[in-house]
Amino acid sequence: MISFFFPVRSGSKRVKNKNIRKILNYKLGLLEIKINHLKKLRNLILKNKKYKILKDSEYVFSTNCSVTKKYLSQFKWIKVFDRSERLSADDCLDELVLEVPRICKKKHILWSHVTSPLFNEKHYLDFVTFYLKNLKKKRSCYTADFLQKFIYNEKGQTISHNPKKKKWPRTQDLKGFYIYNCAGILTDRNIYIRNKNRMCDKPLPFISSSISGFDIDNMEDFAMLKKYLSK
Repeated sequence: MISFFFPVRSGSKRVKNKNIRKILNYKLGLLEIKINHLKKLRNLILKNKKYKILKDSEYVFSTNCSVTKKYLSQFKWIKVFDRSERLSADDCLDELVLEVPRICKKKHILWSHVTSPLFNEKHYLDFVTFYLKNLKKKRSCYTADFLQKFIYNEKGQTISHNPKKKKWPRTQDLKGFYIYNCAGILTDRNIYIRNKNRMCDKPLPFISSSISGFDIDNMEDFAMLKKYLSK
């Protein structure tokens, strides 16, 4: 039914070994946290009749990290593919998109990241449920944060409202924006093949709950995550 796909690249520039950096009691940090989510997700799918349509789903990792490969080898239900050095460069996303339908075999592909440590098993199930419910309308969904604020571009021009009509409208009357937060993109596999893209032309946003879409990108993010996990 669904291929849960996770790219894990070594060689992060801003934070060394970002994906496997130790966090509190998690020796392999973000990777270990995400695997814990997937174990719980898989258990829910296998034991709950409500999710029987997802029982044939697969879990796929593409990585060039030897530590990640060794750690994942203990989980027989995870498929691990060697990510070539060409597909491990800083700017290779378009090429990686072409690789994904070759290694992910299910009808739908959920592209996610270990750098979304607060997006847990329940969030994945909510996301999948939302996607399947709207499948006849849209063939792609993405996790998003909804932003309704006063927004300006680099030239100082407003893009959240038309100041000629009203200089300072109420916040609730401003134009809303959907911001992809990197927790997940769920798409029909044929979109990858036909469009050479991981989303259709007009994808549907799935508003992430609370801070579940929080993405780890720098040391400040790690500090925030540690505070959250310590609670």
